Parts: sequence; C-alpha cells; structure tokens
Amino acid sequence: MKVSVPKDIGNTSKKPILPLVPEPIKSVKKEDLTTVNIYSDPGDHALTQVKMTFKGLDGDSKTPREILGWHCNVEQALIGLDLTAGATQYNMAKQFMWGSALSTFESAALVHLTNRKADAAVHAKMQLAAHPAHGAAGHDAMVFQTLTDAAIAATNREVLDHLSKICGVGVVTDSLNDVVKCLLPNKTLQRVKRYLRHQARKPVDMSVKQC
Repeated sequence: MKVSVPKDIGNTSKKPILPLVPEPIKSVKKEDLTTVNIYSDPGDHALTQVKMTFKGLDGDSKTPREILGWHCNVEQALIGLDLTAGATQYNMAKQFMWGSALSTFESAALVHLTNRKADAAVHAKMQLAAHPAHGAAGHDAMVFQTLTDAAIAATNREVLDHLSKICGVGVVTDSLNDVVKCLLPNKTLQRVKRYLRHQARKPVDMSVKQC
C-alpha cells in the first residue's frame, strides 16, 4: 500500500513566515538599551529586585521577531514595576521607544482616548437628559445639578486625563498592540495572508493507493 503525501511536506525551499532559527543578534549600542529594576514579586516590594535590560524600539528596519520580542519585554517591565495605573504605564512605556515607534504609540493613544472622552460625554449627557426637568414630578435639584456638573466636566476634560480612569490601562495595552500592528513589515503581513489563502484552497490528498 502506498500513501500519497502532500507535496508541501518536507519541502524546505519555502521560507517560513518567521525563521524557525532566531536571526543573528546584531551588536547593540549602549544608548539603545533601556534598563529597569523590576520586582521579583510585584505584589511584595520588600523582595529582591531584578535588573532587566532590553533594546528599545525606534521602529526603523526591525524584523518581526525583534518587534514581537520588544512588545513582550515592555509588558513584562510594566508588570514587574507594579504599575497599575494607566497614566504611569503610559509615561513609562514611552521610555521604551522613540522615533516612529513613539509617534505611532502617541497617535494611537490619542485616538483611543478621544473615543473614550466622546463616550463619557455622551453617557453623562444621556443621564442628565433622563432626569426629570425643573417642575416635573421626581425632579431633584441637587441630583440635577450633580448631573449637570458631570456633563460639563466630561465635555471639558482634557483627553489625556482619561488615562487616570479605569479605561487608562486598556488604552495603553491597545496602543502598544497598535505599534506592533503598524510596524510589522507589510510584506510579512502580505505573506501571511497569501499563505493562509493558499492553505485554504489547497486540497488535502488523503487517498490510499494500491501498490
């Protein structure tokens, strides 16, 4: 009996999307490195700190592996530093990048924060509109004034102030992800799409031929 095996199996002529063997590490200048002292246990600041050093990201001519590795390092640093507030995470994350990477991060954060501000303003105005007007049954002057002040504050609040709110951490996470999505080489993304399309179209020959 002879089993027919797809031709792609064992074919080493096609390069993988990401090299299976890490690319050679280029010499790194000292000024390109960033060092932070992270807690061995973020929940206990009395324990020993560990020095963590990794290369910052400028966004120019970086391989996908380097970009993904940087993203993992930043996440580990933010956790190890026990930074749980959006504002402090945002300010610290900016220390790990420069150039096009930094501008991409700041632009992405601004978009996310602007959307958060718009949502907060709409929510506050809807709550104000839902309260009975002056003279109507159920109207409470103190509650109405509180809702009015909240609507005004939500409209006039600076965009970056939303980093101090609960949504701030999510904004930082989303913005870091946007940096990775933006900086990964287009040719790599195109190759992934072509590979997936090819796999979807390719019939799998599982027939068994008699010898």
